[in-house]
Amino acid sequence: MPADGNKSTRSEIATIDLDGVAIRTRQMGSGDTAVVLLHGLGGDATSWTLNQKALAASRRVIAVDLPGHGGSSRSIGDGGIPSIARLIADLPDALNIDRFDLVGLSMGGAVALELAFHYGDRLRSLTCVSSAGFGDDINTDFIHGYLRADTMQAMRPNISILFHDERRVNDAMVSYAVMARQNPDFRAGIQRMTDANFPDGTQTYTYTDRLQDLAMPIHLIWGRHDRIAPPAHAERLTSMLPVTMIEDAGHMPNVEAAEAFNAALDRILQDPSSGCVP
Repeated sequence: MPADGNKSTRSEIATIDLDGVAIRTRQMGSGDTAVVLLHGLGGDATSWTLNQKALAASRRVIAVDLPGHGGSSRSIGDGGIPSIARLIADLPDALNIDRFDLVGLSMGGAVALELAFHYGDRLRSLTCVSSAGFGDDINTDFIHGYLRADTMQAMRPNISILFHDERRVNDAMVSYAVMARQNPDFRAGIQRMTDANFPDGTQTYTYTDRLQDLAMPIHLIWGRHDRIAPPAHAERLTSMLPVTMIEDAGHMPNVEAAEAFNAALDRILQDPSSGCVP
């Protein structure tokens, strides 16, 4: 994301060393509060391009390249969600962040859940977006197709699965995915994470039975037409957690309905306890 002259919306890219594991961050904004954004499998910090500037108007916002992704180290341990979480668990300390909000998209949501048990009351809130970790089933057609595709034509149908309105898929998105997939180390890591976390369309790590052990406010944001993580995973938790359904959006409501998503997340970050079940 290009920098501009306004400090609150200027993007700064920094690579943080966490005990020999390099983690690239894209930071924006300033203030007394901070929010950390975790992308999904196969993505990177640019997954939040349409969100970070809006959120940074009143707070510090750190988008992270998870291990094995983007400009971060290819070290991923066994590839399982707990391993990924352990590798970045010291990031807030390295960034001099004390108490903060954590937001995770898709697999990043499951990583955020894992981290929530580690951070405890350091978290003001936890928001999971179209998240893994809330049910047994998940559609892995996207990632399997992504790993096979090596041309724009082959990649486009796989990117389309992420959206409700497939007209939102453009050549820049598809080209970016094709270029990332060309790195053999990246592909090997994505395959290992897929095998570890989503074998045969199932989820190895789920957290619904442990949510009562988390004291911080937890919110779910989902695309009504998500074809990867079923919206039913969120809908069956409405008596326990606040759930925001973004209409006319698929697996990435933060991209497909960015304005509605940004408004919903900003409300949560301003008042994390609002809407929570007593």
